[in-house]
Amino acid sequence: MSRNTQRRRARLCELADELAIGASIRLRTDADQIRPIIDAVVAYLVEEYPSQDLYIPGGVVYPVDAIRADFGAGMSMRALCRKYRCDRRTIYRLLDVDDLAVTKIRAGG
Repeated sequence: MSRNTQRRRARLCELADELAIGASIRLRTDADQIRPIIDAVVAYLVEEYPSQDLYIPGGVVYPVDAIRADFGAGMSMRALCRKYRCDRRTIYRLLDVDDLAVTKIRAGG
C-alpha cells in the first residue's frame, strides 16, 4: 500500500470522525449510533466526486441592522455592496424586499 493511499484513508477516517461528532452534537445522539450513516455519506461523496475538493462555505453573518440603517439613510446599492462585500441580490434578500419594490420606494411610488 502506498503512502498516498494510507494518507487518503486517514483523511477519510478523520472526515468521518468529524462528521460523526458534529452530527451527534446537533442531533443529540451518540456518535457510534450514527457512524454507519456517516460512513455511507463519506463513501457516496468519494464515489460521486472522486479526486475533487468539495467547497463547503463557512457561515456568514451579515450585520442586517447596519445594512438596513445604511439603506434607509440613502446609501446607494453599489456602496452597500462594496461596504458589506456582497452582491445586490444578497442585500435585497437581507432587506426582505424585492427589486421592484425597492425601485418603487426609491422612485417615490
